[in-house]
Amino acid sequence: MEALGSLLKILVMLAIGVFCRKTDLLSETGTNELKKLVTSIVLPIAIFNALAIAEYDINMVLLFLIILALLLLAFGVGFLAGPILPEPYRRYLPFVTSVYEGGMIAFPLYISLFGEEKLSNIAIFDIATMLFCFSVFISALQAVESGRKIDVSTMVDCALHNPVFIAAVLGIFCGLTGVIKLLTASNAGVIYTSIKDIITAMLNPLILLIVGYNFEFDAKRIVVAAKAILVRVVTQGILFIPIFLFISRLYPHNTFMLGAAFIYMSAPPSLSIQSYIATEEPNKFIATVNSLYMIVTLVVYAIVAVLLT
Repeated sequence: MEALGSLLKILVMLAIGVFCRKTDLLSETGTNELKKLVTSIVLPIAIFNALAIAEYDINMVLLFLIILALLLLAFGVGFLAGPILPEPYRRYLPFVTSVYEGGMIAFPLYISLFGEEKLSNIAIFDIATMLFCFSVFISALQAVESGRKIDVSTMVDCALHNPVFIAAVLGIFCGLTGVIKLLTASNAGVIYTSIKDIITAMLNPLILLIVGYNFEFDAKRIVVAAKAILVRVVTQGILFIPIFLFISRLYPHNTFMLGAAFIYMSAPPSLSIQSYIATEEPNKFIATVNSLYMIVTLVVYAIVAVLLT
């Protein structure tokens, strides 16, 4: 019953987002402003706190390296499988097969099952994705879209101006030094925790409302989108095997880590892809893929909710 309740809460918030779009209760400008609020303040604070109180060991380093390697493999599969799709879609397949939407999808789903205090378990997955995104992924996407090369300084500048990336770096630093743990153990810890809690309490509902608002099912593109989704599902399913074996060996009986792997690797491709694509048809194709892939994500979420909570 608890698992069903968790799933229903997710579906209700997504449905409210869809309703807001259908009835013009919220405008696209309004949801974009909400997204800025989430990605600039709420999500960075949640990630910072999770990583600042996390326990760091060699296993986390190994997991980070494995995720990074798998991202590169998935990206390569996208290029090899490109001929499955017609033009102008095939050039965008590598950006569908790799990376995961952690902040806007995986994090709120994980929190709804395991709680914000366990967020560091899934945040470590996203650190590898962010590093990959701010290097290979974004530069390749911009090159495909514009035909121009992106230098290293541009990628570094992009990372240093991203609040989520900055929060992750600061969170790891505080986690390694133990600064926040000392703070929370002091009398001021109650104040810190209460401020953090009231800010991050809005994370799940806001994100899910935004995701629901942006659902886009275009019948004209469903067939080609379904092919891209199939490639991603097969790729991620195969790549999940080494992650499962790694977690089972180094984190035995740790349902929090196993749940993080399931939910994270079932998340759709990054929702930010669309912001780099100016051409209308490929942009709508990516939007359709992301929307349809939420079905896969929610099915996996339901399975995790039943088996691991």
